[in-house]
Amino acid sequence: MSDVFSLVPSEIVVKILSFLPAKDLCSVSLVNKNLWSFIQDDYVWHSICINQFPTDYVSEELKKMIAEEDNIEEQHVNVVNKKLYKRLSRHISFMAKERCITWLDIQQGGGNNHHWRTLEDSQSEFGKIVFLDHVWWFDVRSTLKAVLPGIYDIVWRLKVRSRNNIHDLNFSATVVEKVENGDEETIIREYYHTPQVKMFSKIASKNDWVEYRVPYKLFVPEREVIGGKLIYHDVRLKIFNYEGFLKTGLWIDFVRLREHDASRVYDEFE
Repeated sequence: MSDVFSLVPSEIVVKILSFLPAKDLCSVSLVNKNLWSFIQDDYVWHSICINQFPTDYVSEELKKMIAEEDNIEEQHVNVVNKKLYKRLSRHISFMAKERCITWLDIQQGGGNNHHWRTLEDSQSEFGKIVFLDHVWWFDVRSTLKAVLPGIYDIVWRLKVRSRNNIHDLNFSATVVEKVENGDEETIIREYYHTPQVKMFSKIASKNDWVEYRVPYKLFVPEREVIGGKLIYHDVRLKIFNYEGFLKTGLWIDFVRLREHDASRVYDEFE
């Protein structure tokens, strides 16, 4: 097999590799040393990023990565685009970072009476979480951009205070088809789930952070290239309740899409 690949022009090998999912790349790298060396090349990972994600998103996340890591220039150049690919394909949103929460860090009447607060938390990977003091209009949103094709579990990292008033929250997800460098978008799928009241009581009894898996699997279709433009999919996630009762006593760390694995065991709260 090594001899076969040695006969293929390197440009074609790179082109083929740039369209493969990361899991397949790992498998390919085990075939022979020649292919392994290709996968270590920064240009291959650059091609993978450009082929699998919209160019504006790649550029945006690269700038963020460089800004977040002051020592990026000291690192070996061969790890930059590989690290960027991991960032692009992780599909996680920390709520204290994204900040798409109605009434977050807004003080009522100029005093200390908050609705949602951003707090430091050493147990969070990001280092900060959001806590709900009280709101009537409960609206928490996140958009995960350019999600790779696959079947996913939606996982929210939550903690509920023993004295809370949390119920009838709707956990929704929307898969949106978008066109690279365009404003067009089409809703492909919508998912909704309102947990029973006992779910939040069970989480509160843990007195700790839990990973709550929403009980539906999310399907993201394959990407296409039409007219030279990448057709990709964003996933919009939301927890909401606009009914007239006071909600209080909830912490949120992150929401993420985790590739569905039937063998993975989650805590059951419903």
